[in-house]
Order: sequence, then C-alpha cells, then structure tokens
Amino acid sequence: MRMFWKWAVVLAVPTIWVGTARPQDEGLPDGTTVKLLLLRQKSVQKELKITAAVTKKIMAFTNAQSEAAGEALKLEKAERKKAFEELGQKNKQFLTKTLDEQQNKRLDQIATQFTALQHLTKAKVAKKLKLTEEQLEKLKVLQTKARKELVELMNAKGSKGISEKFAKLREKTRTSILAILTEEQQAQVREMAGPPFTGEIIFEEPGSKEK
Repeated sequence: MRMFWKWAVVLAVPTIWVGTARPQDEGLPDGTTVKLLLLRQKSVQKELKITAAVTKKIMAFTNAQSEAAGEALKLEKAERKKAFEELGQKNKQFLTKTLDEQQNKRLDQIATQFTALQHLTKAKVAKKLKLTEEQLEKLKVLQTKARKELVELMNAKGSKGISEKFAKLREKTRTSILAILTEEQQAQVREMAGPPFTGEIIFEEPGSKEK
C-alpha cells in the first residue's frame, strides 16, 4: 500500500490538493481516490454501515488499484494520463456498484469535509459562495502554510502519534478556513458538507497490505 500511504496525506489537511493538481501529476489523487482512501477507514465503514463482505471487496479493490497506480507512474506522460483516467473510471464504477445511494451521498459529504479547500476553490463553488478575490488569496496562503506543516510532519523521524498530529493539523486548518468565510458562507458550506464526521482516521504504515 505504498501508493496509498503517499496519497493518505489528503486526509490530513483539507488544503493539500488544490489549484491545478491533477491525478496524473506526481500521482495526486482525484476525487474518487479520496473516497476510496476514506472507505479503507473503519470509522467511515461504521458511519456508512458497510458490511464485512463489502469491506473485504473494498480492501481488495483498493490494494489492486494502488498497485496499478504505481505501475502507471512509470509510464510516459501521455500514457500515464490515459492510465490514470482509466483508473478513475474504474474507481467511479466500483463506488456506484458497491455503495447504495445514501452511502454514496454520505461519502460525498465526508470527502468534502476532508478536502474542504479543494472544494471551495472550484470555480463553480467559489461563485456560488460569492468568494472575493481577497478570500481566495487568503485560502491560497493558508494552503502554502498547511502544506509546509504537513511536509514537516511527514518528514519527522518516527511515526508514533502521527494520526493524532494529523488530526490536530486538520482541525487547525479547518478553523482557519472558517475564519476566512462570512457567517452566511459558513452556513452554505455546512449545508454542502452535511453533519460533521467525527470518526477517527488512522494512517496506514507504508507497505501495509491489509486485506
């Protein structure tokens, strides 16, 4: 699960994948990959009331997709782009076939909460929220700061307490994001994201191949 460990930082800070980031660039995750990362979490499985049988399917599928993504990164740019597009389509099809409508809706909400800034800076959402240029600039500054802190955590020696540290960083960033928004915008965002997800997120160790 080395590829998923690399991508797992997306769950730590909701500002890390923004702007022009694409799944074929340095193996950055697209929206479906974020959802699959979340589905590997026991807390998310519990929230969505996912059965043991479905959990087994999720773990097997994500393990296989991780390996395929690792191979795709070895390809030339054009082939790599095509490979990641195909992986994204497979992700989408798997989610549609594996989860029911309510589960997919709640997963969408949880994913929005974990990738808040990426979601907010989308042109369509920014327009709906009526974000100002000043607000967008503040969000970009926050992104840079959060990324720096995240890299420092990732490069720190030892992994003891890493999940707790990531959770604190994510909460601090979430608070900072809300401080940039008006009360009306905050209300709109809360409506988009649904009830707060309070489950614990555990970061998998590099090389883990949990079934």
